[in-house]
Order: sequence, then C-alpha cells, then structure tokens
Amino acid sequence: MSYRILMLTSTWDSEYSKAIIAGVLERIGDEDIELHIFNAYDDYQESGFFLKGREIYSLPEPDMYDGLIVALNTIDSVRYVRDITEEFHSHGRPIVGVDIREENAMFCGLDNYRSMYNLVEHMITIHDCRMLNYLGGPEDNPENIERYRAFCDCLDAHGIKPEKKRVIHGIFRRSSGIDAYREWKERGVNMADAVMCANDYMALGYAEAAQKDSVTIPDYTKVTGFDNIDDAQKYSPSITSVNRNRKSLGYESMDMLLEALNGNAEFDTRFVEGYIAFNESCGCDLTRDIRNDYIRVVEKAKKESEINYRQTFIRQMLNQTRTMDEFPKALSKCKEVLDIKDMAVCLNESFFDLGTDNERTGYDDGILIYTDEGKETISRKEHLIPEKWRGKQKTFLFASLRNSDQTYGYMVMPYDSDFFIRLRHRTLLEGLSLSLENIRQRYIISILKEMER
Repeated sequence: MSYRILMLTSTWDSEYSKAIIAGVLERIGDEDIELHIFNAYDDYQESGFFLKGREIYSLPEPDMYDGLIVALNTIDSVRYVRDITEEFHSHGRPIVGVDIREENAMFCGLDNYRSMYNLVEHMITIHDCRMLNYLGGPEDNPENIERYRAFCDCLDAHGIKPEKKRVIHGIFRRSSGIDAYREWKERGVNMADAVMCANDYMALGYAEAAQKDSVTIPDYTKVTGFDNIDDAQKYSPSITSVNRNRKSLGYESMDMLLEALNGNAEFDTRFVEGYIAFNESCGCDLTRDIRNDYIRVVEKAKKESEINYRQTFIRQMLNQTRTMDEFPKALSKCKEVLDIKDMAVCLNESFFDLGTDNERTGYDDGILIYTDEGKETISRKEHLIPEKWRGKQKTFLFASLRNSDQTYGYMVMPYDSDFFIRLRHRTLLEGLSLSLENIRQRYIISILKEMER
C-alpha cells in the first residue's frame, strides 16, 4: 500500500527529535510511504517569535494524509495542536501520540514508571541509599507524575517512608536544581544519600549548586537525572540517568500507525522501556573513554566553528537580497554553501499586500513557491511541495517563516538528519525570515513612494 504520513514535532532538543525521526524512517524502510514532518522550535522564551513558529501545524490539510504521528513532547505544543488533531480524527485517520497522551489517539511512550523505579532501586540496593530526595517537574506533568509515583512505590517496597520535606517540584530547568539545593539546605536535608531528579537539566543545576557549596558528588551526596542528554554525559561527574531509547520510540510509533492502517491493530498503547546509563554521579565506576570524549569534543568544536562561519555568510548574503527576483539565486547559494540537496521558500500570496502590518495568522490557500530554478504557484489544499520534487523524494521537513506577528509562509526541504541539528536548520529559518521582512519592507516603501508621485 502507498501512504502519506503527517508527523508533528516540537524541538526543544534536536537530538531527541532526530532520534525519533530516525526510528520512524527505519520502520518505513523501503515501503511506499511519503513522510511530511512539520517542526516548530520550543524555547524557554515565550516571545511572539517562538510562539508564532507553532502556526506551521495549521498548514497541512488533514484529508491529504492517511495517518498522523504527534511527537511534540511538551504540554504547551500539544494544547496548541488539539484542534488540529481533533479535525484529523474527524476524518477517520489513525493518530499515534509519542510520549504524551492525546485524546482519540493511540499512545507510544517511554515507560516512565518502570524506568524510574529501576533507577531508584539501583540507588537503594547497590549504593545502600536510605535517605532519598526527589526533585520533580511540574506536578501536573504526566511524565513527572509517573516518575514520582515510581519513586514513592520503590521506597515503600523497601520499607522507606517518603518524607514531604524531601520532595520539591520544579519546572524541568537547570534553575530548578539550583533553587532546590538552596531550599533543601534551609530545611536541613540537602545532605541526602541520593537526590533523584526528574530530568538531567535539574540534576546539572543541583550538582553545580552543591559543588559550589563544597559538597562534592558522589562523595557526600549522590545525584541522578533522567533523559541522558549530552550535557549530562560531559559534566564532571558524569550524571547517571535514564536513556529514553528514543529511536525505539520512533520505530514503535510508526509500526503502530501502519498496523492500524493495515487493519491489524490489537493494542492502543505500547511502551518502550528506557535503560539506565550508569555514571559517576551515583557512585558507579567511570565507564567512559576520556580520550575519545576529548577527541569528540574537539572535533565537534571544529565542526561547529565551520558551521558558524557558513551561517554568518548565509545571513549576510540573504540580507543583501533586495527583491524576490533575486531570491532564486540566493537560494542556489544557500544550497551550495550549506551543502544541502534542495530547499524551497513558500510564501502566502498576500505576502506583498499593502495594509497587512497588523498580525497575520496562518496560511493562504494560494502559495508562491520559490526555488533556485524560479517560481511557481500552488494551492495548499492540493500539495505543499514544488512540482518537480513530487515522486522523487519521500521525506520532507516543513517549518514556519515569520516574525513576531506576521506569518510569511514556510520553508520546506528534503529531510537531512545532519542538517536538522538546531544550529543549522533553525538558524537558516531565522535568516530567511529576516531577509523576507527586509524585502517586504523595501517593496512597501517603493509602492508608497510611487503613490506619492
């Protein structure tokens, strides 16, 4: 069977999203499936610019797709797309939610309960911890609820009574870890046998605050995290954490969707169990190869320096592009410098309309598509990519072009896992958006001058 699948992602960690997409693509394999990925970048800055990026979710028409994967991972993003997923459900298309449960959708997620339970049990049975503190995320966060429940149940199973003074709920940020250390110190319970943190960012914040206060880890207190992010692995001491098994999440979610499309779905819930990455912060022996870590960091720094240079060149070149007639040449240069296969800038037909300085939301039915080969006009209710791409590529990445109060259109490109890394893809989006704003302002000024003559 031939299918077209829609995937909604929100990227607070590009490696996380990249791994899930890799799992999805592994399950697709050689099957005749076209995958459209619509991505917005989540950011702690709740500014209009970042919030505006979520409008990309309103671009696709549900009846163009056979199935939907929602891999947003943040409550705010899920709330934003609720109307869209409800509309998708009304068309009778199957939906799989990844990591966060969505009404009328199948669920594929990490077994937060079992993963945290195993980690707490490791601290009790292997490291003989009896006084344990818990630093969680928001109390209404579904993942935090399961992790805290596992913490309490494991303590109870070992005859340890959870103490209210040893529990703090934060906001999944580094600052929560710093604040928790100070608060527990005031309560006189900062010297716990172990501090179990509901994510790595909080674990890093707590470890930093403790060590600044001359409380070395794991000598005086042990610390664990959750998510197994790179920053936690590179920290000294490296943070013991739960690896979310992200690629398996992507693989299993796509498998569930295909089972539903083929009429073979037996279960509406599927769990993937994470595994513990044992490191120094819990008292386990160092298992990393420091030399290889050092080489990897140096090579990454060199690579990022080269990327920064290329991105700076692209921003300067785009800002010198004065009209849309010059845009195809600019896009050709972008492809060459960034070493990407293809890209298209797709604008609302109303982009050049006068009198649109107020907030403009969403996308027109008519879309102007610019590539390095020129311009074409499409109806977004029929398709969203350049005509020449159809049938030649199978996986596409879409993202919004905008400023804080105007949606200009979107950028689409064949998905490239290396280019998806936030520094590259996100920076290009921002450079294109700024260039379009400059072109639009020049156009409006020229029209107004003509009208004055």
